[in-house]
Amino acid sequence: MTYLIGLLGLLIGIISPALGVLLLICTSGKYFIETPGYTFKFFLIWILTSGFLFIFNIIDKVQIANLIFGAGFSCILLFYLIKKEYQQNYIFLTLFGFNVVYVLVRQLLYSEYINNMYLESVEGAVTMLSNRFQAGSEQYVLFMDLIEMSKDFYLKYSPGIWIATMLMCLIFGYYFLSRKLRTLESYDLEPLSHYQTHNYAIYSLILALIVAVFFTKYRVISINLLLALMPLFLLQGFAVIKMKIGKWFVNSKFLLVLAILTLLINPYVILFISVIGLFDNWFDFRSLSKMEEINEDNTDRDT
Repeated sequence: MTYLIGLLGLLIGIISPALGVLLLICTSGKYFIETPGYTFKFFLIWILTSGFLFIFNIIDKVQIANLIFGAGFSCILLFYLIKKEYQQNYIFLTLFGFNVVYVLVRQLLYSEYINNMYLESVEGAVTMLSNRFQAGSEQYVLFMDLIEMSKDFYLKYSPGIWIATMLMCLIFGYYFLSRKLRTLESYDLEPLSHYQTHNYAIYSLILALIVAVFFTKYRVISINLLLALMPLFLLQGFAVIKMKIGKWFVNSKFLLVLAILTLLINPYVILFISVIGLFDNWFDFRSLSKMEEINEDNTDRDT
């Protein structure tokens, strides 16, 4: 069954490596951590299958790199760090650093190829659009503007988008996996409410902001770094919200669904929560809640 799920994750990974990783972690992560030898065998099959697909021209050279190094090694690294029982801020920073290195190497080797493939797909979309809408019509102009905006954004910020989406799926998989691992006495992973962004990520964010504001020549690079770092501060913002008002969402399915829909529809909410996470590093918004928990524990012991 695990092999079938892995194959499904591989197929999904061809389209979206991040979603393939998420499926693999959520469905089989516990088993991989409990049996390290099986993990090696499985990812050996993952690599061989990816190579088979590449040899028969089912996937291209970028897709095989994404499957083997981007998706496969990200999973292996996550399982290894959990097995070694590192703190969650170190785990996520390490995953962030690995994906930054991978994306830098991929851009150095394949940036022109990636851009050309994307432009070809955009040209196909434009051709299809020309056949469907009358040239010069309001709908045609609107869709062309959207295509041009998305094209410009992707060509500039695809590295940051890759890291952000992969990191978010790895983080979500980690917390999903932590619930399953609570049944094992040997693993006690930290809850979300305890998450604190590593100082290295804070320094990187400050540097990226300075470069974006004062050095326009390197603004694209700095914005890519800001996009890549956003999941770490978004996670800390969620940690603050969970500790402050998390009980409301746990007790109300309606509020939980509403919150998820708000995040999907309104990107400014994501930015706002990320800013909360950033400022929590200096103002420690959770300190009052932590003191209340300590006082409650002391009261319970006295009684």
